Amino acid sequence: MRYLPPLATRDRVIDAVLVILCGIGQATSAAFAAFATRDAFAALHAGHGIGARTLMELGAAGLFAALCLFVAHRRAEAIGQSYANSLRQSLYRHIARLPKSRHEQRRVGALSLRFVGDLSAARLWFGSGLPNALTALVVLPGALVILFALDSSLAPAGVLPVVVSLIVMITLAWHLEQRHRVLRSRRAILAINMIERIAMSPELDLMGRTGKELRSLAERGESLRDDAVARRSRTASLQATLHAGMALAGLAVLFRAGQIEAAPGTAAASLAVLALLTLPLQNLTTAWDHYCAWRVARGKALNLLREPTINRKCKPKGKAVVVTVQGHINDRPIDMTFASGAISVVGGEHASTITRHIAALDCSKDLIVCFNETNTQPKTAYLGDRHIGLQGSLRRTATLLSRKRPDDEVIIQALTAYGLGQLAHSGKGLDTRIAESGRNLSAEETLRLDLARAELGGANLLVVASVRWYAMSDRHNLLELFRKRCDATVIVASPRTDLTPAVAGGEPIT
Repeated sequence: MRYLPPLATRDRVIDAVLVILCGIGQATSAAFAAFATRDAFAALHAGHGIGARTLMELGAAGLFAALCLFVAHRRAEAIGQSYANSLRQSLYRHIARLPKSRHEQRRVGALSLRFVGDLSAARLWFGSGLPNALTALVVLPGALVILFALDSSLAPAGVLPVVVSLIVMITLAWHLEQRHRVLRSRRAILAINMIERIAMSPELDLMGRTGKELRSLAERGESLRDDAVARRSRTASLQATLHAGMALAGLAVLFRAGQIEAAPGTAAASLAVLALLTLPLQNLTTAWDHYCAWRVARGKALNLLREPTINRKCKPKGKAVVVTVQGHINDRPIDMTFASGAISVVGGEHASTITRHIAALDCSKDLIVCFNETNTQPKTAYLGDRHIGLQGSLRRTATLLSRKRPDDEVIIQALTAYGLGQLAHSGKGLDTRIAESGRNLSAEETLRLDLARAELGGANLLVVASVRWYAMSDRHNLLELFRKRCDATVIVASPRTDLTPAVAGGEPIT
């Protein structure tokens, strides 16, 4: 799966080897414990006390097995967390490079779910399911070897019921993935609805919809409960089959031991080995459950990772650029040139589409954008309908476009130039807390902050496509100020549809 992060990285391979070695250690401990158990029961049967060596072997085997189990679980969790982190980065990198139009076509909750459900499924499979499967592949053959080493005529009696129970388990496990698929779909729909509704719940309550939303939530919750119970019933049936098989194996061993008059110690040791087999077999059922969940999540992740992306790697040019746009939109020919350092206006019904292509937020084969006759994207600042900002200080928000953060004096000068001097000097100054997306600022303040950010970041191209912009009374003066302070080409999308496609070198039309 070339779209998914590779599993076999150096740290994960080392951890996987340690998990396998711990499995070998557990199998070795089981062998020592089995033969020591046989010796202990033989001594008791003969009326002698259990020797110190036998007791030491039993104690050491138990302690070593516990140590191996601890290390195996610890390193297995490291594998799961490491892979989940790699997948998290791959998903975010890919989502960040998707065209903006694809983001708008998706539900916010659906994209958010990639970082919850899918990562949880990946962590459980690679951190628990796969290591448990690897351990079982080592322990199970080792246990069979020990059974036959104890008594080759007694071992088949215990192995046959175990094999039959495994065949029944495989039959029952066949449709577990479908159960996971249905359950995941219902859980995803419920989670997405909640993610999107929580943000607007006060307004929905004002509309009198809380009761209806609660009834819908209850209905979806009941459906989710039924599907969860169905999935859990299938996994429980696997474990019940396992325990029934192990119980029958124990009875078969005892019955066969009576037939062949096996030594009590040998029979006891064989039963002990069968008991040790229960944990790895139970882990196999859990591993299959995790694998089915991962297969469903992997399919969703692959569908997302296969979508085409945009390479938005910008190369600062140090000066304004000439922008050309050629192609067609809905069979309408487009041929535009925006002069270097000028303020140009894009009008018409496709103004938003054109400016988004210029800013590399969207791309298509039908529209080719060049900068100084190359396709290398210059340092670009895009002012859209919504202010883009991360929660943090005013200093951080103002320098998001900067590769190297300027000195505080430079930041304050830029903010003051665009009319934000009072904000920069009041309260905590540049340490003033700014909410995500500038929710604690006015629309005018966020736009002025966007212009200051573009200057501080050394933008060579400024694209303005915002309804906020046309609500500004001094927007012309602000653009002229920006052009004087920053060597950049400015392109503004106009809401008017009666304009020519581009007016190069002129003021934005009101």
